[in-house]
Amino acid sequence: MAEHIHQGHRQRMRERFLKSNLYSFQPHEMLEMLLYHAIPRADTNPVGHALLDRFGSLHGVLSAEPTALKSVPGMTDNAVVMILFLRQFYTEAVSEHFTGQPLDSFGGAKSFFQQIYAFEANEVLRVLFLDDNLCIKRLATLREGFKNAVTVPVRQVSELSFAERSKTIVMAHNHPNCTCEPSDEDIAVTRHLVRVFRGMEIDLIDHIIVGSNGAYSLRENGVFLGLD
Repeated sequence: MAEHIHQGHRQRMRERFLKSNLYSFQPHEMLEMLLYHAIPRADTNPVGHALLDRFGSLHGVLSAEPTALKSVPGMTDNAVVMILFLRQFYTEAVSEHFTGQPLDSFGGAKSFFQQIYAFEANEVLRVLFLDDNLCIKRLATLREGFKNAVTVPVRQVSELSFAERSKTIVMAHNHPNCTCEPSDEDIAVTRHLVRVFRGMEIDLIDHIIVGSNGAYSLRENGVFLGLD
């Protein structure tokens, strides 16, 4: 009987969505409907409320740590996996959308990476490969979960550069829940890598750091001075 009631409610929610999209939905209702396929036989409305109570917003839910998501009453392993999948799906969709487009300004580079890192809960190192016209060819994720200054797998970048036939790269990483300003180590590592990659005929043209207060271009702020 309870399952039949839930099924009727879910059908009404689907019909409401098809009629008015999400504009008429409250945040907890968006989460409730999102969880339908991950939690097929339970009332997901309380779970939606609990997620918002814990993380404060839809953005907070989508960028939460897996262990924190799992600790919310009603969240299942499948539901946690679905949230993580959506996070990575979003990143891939953004990257795909911008592939082939030029990244020829500081503002454009910072905006791109702010979208890429929108829901990351951990520190993630990425490298963007560009063609000769500074158009995006590929975004590669290299490392995740580091806590201190970024350590770049130089050999892996070199191999990807060869595979993509790209000699121009932009490096990026994020500071979750911290400002985007670089540490002294970030600056030192960046200046060192410019020289290392130049010896491999790879041009590191910028390093973008994304934080809670925006994005920071090390080239725009003078870190590359004297290296060109």
